[in-house]
Amino acid sequence: DEEPLGSASIAQVHRATLLDGRVVAVKLQRPNVEPKLLGDVANLKRISKALAKSLPVDYYTVFCELGDALERELDFLAEAQAMKKIYMAVNHDNDGVADSSAPVTVPLPVGELVSKRVLVMDFVEGVPLNKLQERMREKGIEPGSAEAKLAGRRILDSLSVAFGRMIFGAGFIHGDPHPGNIFIGEGGKVSLIDCGQFKALPRPQRVQLAELVLAVDAYQTTDDADTNAKSAALKKVAELVRSFGVKLTEGKEDDDDLACAVALFLFGDADRPLPGGYSTNELSDDSPIKLVASFPQELVLLGRATVLLKGIAKKLDVPFSLGGKWGDGCRLTVEAASEPKLPLWGGDSGVAAGGGAGPSGGRSSSPSEGGVTGGKVRFGQVTEMLKLWGKGKTERFLKRTVDTMPPKVRTRLVELALKRAERKEARTRRRGS
Repeated sequence: DEEPLGSASIAQVHRATLLDGRVVAVKLQRPNVEPKLLGDVANLKRISKALAKSLPVDYYTVFCELGDALERELDFLAEAQAMKKIYMAVNHDNDGVADSSAPVTVPLPVGELVSKRVLVMDFVEGVPLNKLQERMREKGIEPGSAEAKLAGRRILDSLSVAFGRMIFGAGFIHGDPHPGNIFIGEGGKVSLIDCGQFKALPRPQRVQLAELVLAVDAYQTTDDADTNAKSAALKKVAELVRSFGVKLTEGKEDDDDLACAVALFLFGDADRPLPGGYSTNELSDDSPIKLVASFPQELVLLGRATVLLKGIAKKLDVPFSLGGKWGDGCRLTVEAASEPKLPLWGGDSGVAAGGGAGPSGGRSSSPSEGGVTGGKVRFGQVTEMLKLWGKGKTERFLKRTVDTMPPKVRTRLVELALKRAERKEARTRRRGS
């Protein structure tokens, strides 16, 4: 189509149809954009380095990370590989076991139709998260209603599981999770698009991060009345923050309240007050982030993911705890810290759109990708395909049934489903503590 679906500073995306009838999205890089953008970032790095002592935050580190991410984002061949790796990450649990019901959908590149400045990929149907509220209003679903809360909870659950798998499972994460890159399709299916910004997280850092998330959760669940235990939990969080490489401004280096507040700002519950009277508002003069002198580059992109999740929870008025969502994955990461592990994409995964060649150059052997192994269809593959077919048919039947129900009956069913989800989350939270 001549009219782009979306347009940004680097590229624009068009809908297209291949000769075989498949509908795809075509991402086209703007002419001569690379030297302009990289030049702008280089200037920002020089300025932030020269003015480092006058700035409240270590912007030089931020611009270095963004510069590296921008170079990768300008290379669509790198993005195509990232799409495959992120796809593998969200389709496997933290222990590396394949999961046929992935929490989110990730579009894949189409075969050989990829170059440094052109990327052809699966077409994703849906509404961007930042326009979802407007679309729900059009359907008569008001913010704050049981239906809106249930939808919000499911979206948040899907994103939490997906990012937990990326960070603590594969160690390869989507680095630009803003609401415009999250699409909500029919039935609330979540899709994650635009994999141009990504980050590989080495195992030692995954272990450090897992320990920090667990320590933050332990601090939050410690009874405030037990002052000794609370103080010890706060001190442990502060020590882990410093060991991760976070440096506080001059005169605040030994402020445990501040170090703990930084950790809670990134990984704490959405509605939890910060120690030391610090503000949860990043723009406030009392924000703990304004008292950070420097921090590791990995936290730049990780922080974007966690702040997004907490922001969605706050906007949708949904109770949310990263420790509750990621606790099992964190514990598994810490327990398996010394075990050798092959990356998910290190084997013959064969992931590609339409069953094409995957990262290893082979065909897909996954039932969900429609592949076969050695020319023979295995019994397990047939069973898996039947399960997926049955699941899809059941979901379509339930959707048709719910859509035709009287509004009062549908609302009552949604309220019951919301209560079940709340009880399930409360039980999970109690087990984690």
